Amino acid sequence: MEKKKFITFYPCKGFTLIEVLASIVILSAAAAGIFLFFTNAMKYTSYNQGKTVAINVARGVLSYVERLDFSTLQKYVEDEINSTNALYVELDAAKCGLSLFENKQVCEALFRPTINNVTYDEQRIHVFIIPYNDPQRWNDLKQSPPAEFPASLQQKIKETAIENTDPKLQKYLLKVYVIVRWGDDPNQAEWLEGVIANETIR
Repeated sequence: MEKKKFITFYPCKGFTLIEVLASIVILSAAAAGIFLFFTNAMKYTSYNQGKTVAINVARGVLSYVERLDFSTLQKYVEDEINSTNALYVELDAAKCGLSLFENKQVCEALFRPTINNVTYDEQRIHVFIIPYNDPQRWNDLKQSPPAEFPASLQQKIKETAIENTDPKLQKYLLKVYVIVRWGDDPNQAEWLEGVIANETIR
């Protein structure tokens, strides 16, 4: 009589429930770390992109303002300051219709550009023009800088010292600050400073 062969099955040890749960927790922690890394990288990239756009916009506006006719600009600044008793004159896209600007469309293109679906309008772009080397005006400005000035610019103005108090310089030079806000936070702003010079001394 032929003997039958029986296959014996030995119990195989698998993963326990605790081991599976532990591996899920470890994988979740690693995935969360990777996700956080990429999220921070995207925020950092977006932050730098905003700063870069703001600086480029400010450069374009500053270059445009510096090329305006000095005599016309100086008269406008003097008239505005005398009539309002302000410390400075502010320019933005809403004033592109003034005779100060030769071409309204060019002015609006620079003062109200749309970049990356963001419109940099009067709330984001500010140009401040201040008579050059006027000690009294600068002292008053240091005491109460405009709210539109970012903290870094306010600190810069507080540290600014008048090197040459010759009043004749005011006939040939105007100080200009261009501020471009690229975010909702008040400190998310870039600024550039320059000097507008009379054509006779350029």
